[in-house]
Amino acid sequence: MPDTTTAARMTAAATALLAALDDAQRAKASFALNDDAERRGWAYFPKDFHGLALREMDGAQRKLTHALVASGLSIHAYAQTTTIIALDDVLGEIEGRGINAVRDSGRYFISVFGTPGAADVWSWRFEGHHVSLHFTIADNELVSPTPIFLGANPAEIRHHDRAVIRPCGEEEDLARDLLASLDADQKRIAIIGGEAPPDIVLMNLPEVPDVREFAVVPDLGRFRPVRAAFEATPQSVKDAVRFERAAPRGIAASMMHAQQRTLLAALVAAYVERLPDDLARIEQAKLERAGLDAMHFAWAGDQRPRHPHYYRLQAPTFIVEYDNTQDGANHVHTVWRDPGADFGADLLRGHLRAEH
Repeated sequence: MPDTTTAARMTAAATALLAALDDAQRAKASFALNDDAERRGWAYFPKDFHGLALREMDGAQRKLTHALVASGLSIHAYAQTTTIIALDDVLGEIEGRGINAVRDSGRYFISVFGTPGAADVWSWRFEGHHVSLHFTIADNELVSPTPIFLGANPAEIRHHDRAVIRPCGEEEDLARDLLASLDADQKRIAIIGGEAPPDIVLMNLPEVPDVREFAVVPDLGRFRPVRAAFEATPQSVKDAVRFERAAPRGIAASMMHAQQRTLLAALVAAYVERLPDDLARIEQAKLERAGLDAMHFAWAGDQRPRHPHYYRLQAPTFIVEYDNTQDGANHVHTVWRDPGADFGADLLRGHLRAEH
C-alpha cells in the first residue's frame, strides 16, 4: 500500500521551506540528487556539516524546517529529536564552555537533494550532533526512511535519585527487559562479549558492508572525538562484536519462547515507531514478511544499568545498533539501518529500471 500521506506531507513541507529561503540560503540547502558522496556522507558526531544551519534562519524559517523534520517522525520521536537538539546547549554548560562552535543547538542542518514534488525521486536530510535523519521519496508515494540515528549526551540528567530527562531511555529499558527474560543458556548465546565497544560498529559508513570489524573513526580536526578509547579497544572485543551480514551474532528469535518474542517485538517497535503511523505500518509489514525468526539479539558489556553496554538487532532488512559506553556510560548512540534500502537505494534502483 503506497505511503501517500507521509510523502505528501514531506513534499509540501520541503516546498514551503525552500520557497521561504533567500537565494543564498537556498543554495546552501540544495544539492543534486546524484551527489552520492554528499547524500551518503552522514555523521552523528560534531563535524563541518553541510546544508543550511538552523542558526542561519529566522524564526519563520526555523518553524518551516521543524515542520519538515516532524513530517518524517512520530510525535514521540519528534519530541526525542528536539530534546536531543536542546541537549547540545546543556552539554556546553556541563563542559563549562556554554554555547560555542561545537556545542550549539543552532548547528543542525537541513539539506534537500533534487526537487520536491517536481521530480520522480528526491530526498532530504536533517543532521547535527546526535541527530541524522534521511528520507527518500519516489513518485510522491513511497518513502525510504533509513538510516535514522538518534543519540544523547548526556543520556540522562538526574536530580537526586530521579531522572528528569532521558531521551533514549525506552531503547535501553526494553532491551534490558528482553535480556533479563533470558535464562542462563539463552544468555550464553545472546551475550557475545563481556566488554562493550566504545561506539557502534557500523559507525557512519555510507552503506552496510558484508563484514565489519570495529574501527577507529577518521580524524576530523577540531571536531575529532577522544580517540584513546577507540585505539585501545582490545582485539578480543573487536572479534566479539564483529558484524557479518550472513552470520548474525546473538540469539535468534526462533530460540525464544512466546513472552520473550513479545519483548523482542516491543524492542523492534521502539525503532519502527519512530516513523509516522502510515510509514511505520509499511516497515513493520516488511519485517513480518521476512519473519521474526530471522531476527537476532546480541548484547555486549555490563548487564547493570549505568555501566558500559551495547546491543544489536539484526535481520535481513533491519539492523539496529545501540551503545552507551562513553562519558561514564552516560552517552547513548542508536541507529536503525536497512542494508538494501539505506538512502533510498531500493527506490532509486526501481526508478532506474522503470526509466531505463
